[in-house]
Amino acid sequence: MSRFEKRVLWALGLLILGFASLEAVAPKPTDWSPSYSKYHNKPFGGKLLYERLADLFPSVRSTHDPIAVTADDRLLNEDIGSSPLNHLFINSSFGPDKVNSASLLEMVEYGDRALIAAERIHGPLADSLHLDMDRAYWMEEATSDIRFIGDQRIAQGVFRYARHFPGAYFTRYDTSRTRVLAVDGASRPVLLEMTWGEGRIVLCSAPRALSNYNLLKNNNATFAAGVLSVLPSDPVLWDEYYKVGRMENTSIVRFLLKEPALRWAWFLALALIALFMIVYSRRQQRAIPIVTPLRNATRELAHTIGRLYWHQSDHAGLARMLIAHFKEEIRARTYLRTFAYDAATIEHLAAKSGRERTEIASRLAAFERREQARKITEADLLLLNTELHEFRQLIH
Repeated sequence: MSRFEKRVLWALGLLILGFASLEAVAPKPTDWSPSYSKYHNKPFGGKLLYERLADLFPSVRSTHDPIAVTADDRLLNEDIGSSPLNHLFINSSFGPDKVNSASLLEMVEYGDRALIAAERIHGPLADSLHLDMDRAYWMEEATSDIRFIGDQRIAQGVFRYARHFPGAYFTRYDTSRTRVLAVDGASRPVLLEMTWGEGRIVLCSAPRALSNYNLLKNNNATFAAGVLSVLPSDPVLWDEYYKVGRMENTSIVRFLLKEPALRWAWFLALALIALFMIVYSRRQQRAIPIVTPLRNATRELAHTIGRLYWHQSDHAGLARMLIAHFKEEIRARTYLRTFAYDAATIEHLAAKSGRERTEIASRLAAFERREQARKITEADLLLLNTELHEFRQLIH
């Protein structure tokens, strides 16, 4: 590698480091996308709520498994009636499949409680609960009000939410087992409590009211505390599976691709390395010489000797050479100890070729006759060559 090439590599390395540094120190825009995950401290994450659950409940743990896995463990190995559990599902949309929905309802029926906060509850679970929802899209740019209702209100006052609040509400529910706990400014239900067997299901259409951003606004933490107060003081199982799926082991490459600055630096480094390899290999590659194949001296010798016998009209001598070469080839291919015109050879070749002994004996007799002849014609020599070729085809 020349001095100029080394300088180019140093320049490329410094360029990559400089670009990565600029991306790292550049201000990042606020991520307003909702996740409600305990790992996220962005505005619509759930880290703050998860950390404060310990103030209201005796124990809190999270799970990254589907509902069916948790249900199998509790229904088979635990006594739900003596140790009930509060299941917390906070998502933008919540619609587990038929198996997981049935598992959740079965646990609640035996005594567990479930809090489901989602702007859209759909699928088999919504069908089982006879539940329908709608949302006021125009409210995303306006202020949304929520207040508790009932003879014994959970908390007094009106709670206002302004930033990207979708204004979801319930339009249909089973009134025989459900009571409305809170409504929005248009008196539409946003918080329901539903009895189901020995347990209860709390449904909230305003999950963003439980996010980091809204917990810190005004007195909105009181609304979140009121929603959670509907649940009894039992251990809490916080769901992460329906937010981010199963947790996987992280790697260095995944971390590099996660951070924008490192991701750009990684791709730029790969592109420059590939470009350098292509250019450098083209400059260093030499022309591949055309190698003349080696002469087949044995074949040329055979052609020379054949022409010699042919021009001297020694057809009998050429026939004996052809037969001698044929006998040696057949002996090697059929594993004969010796090639002789006897009954043992005929029997062996008949077994190898699958032909009748009479046919093999006739062919060998013709070869023996020409081998012992002192003089044969040119036509007979050509016929002999054909017969030798045909006999070779019989031997597999």
